[in-house]
Amino acid sequence: MILKKRIKKLLLASLTIGSTSAFILTLIITIWEWIENPSGIFHNENGTNWSFVYDTAISWFVPTFVNVTVISAIIYFLIIVFKHFYRNKL
Repeated sequence: MILKKRIKKLLLASLTIGSTSAFILTLIITIWEWIENPSGIFHNENGTNWSFVYDTAISWFVPTFVNVTVISAIIYFLIIVFKHFYRNKL
């Protein structure tokens, strides 16, 4: 029962940290790229090229989400294991 709670908490925390971090980083990078507008690929006199903005956002969100979620899950798991062994030694 306790293990199920801890696994649920680990997954929820990891997904929250991963999605929040990925969203913030994606938002920053996409806005930065749109403002910088290299070679006029994000916007020109005809308006914003939304498909390119979308492609940029997806290409930043997905890898960031996956990496941060996995890393935070590993860190959270190691903290749980460390606390377990530390409490049992005392």
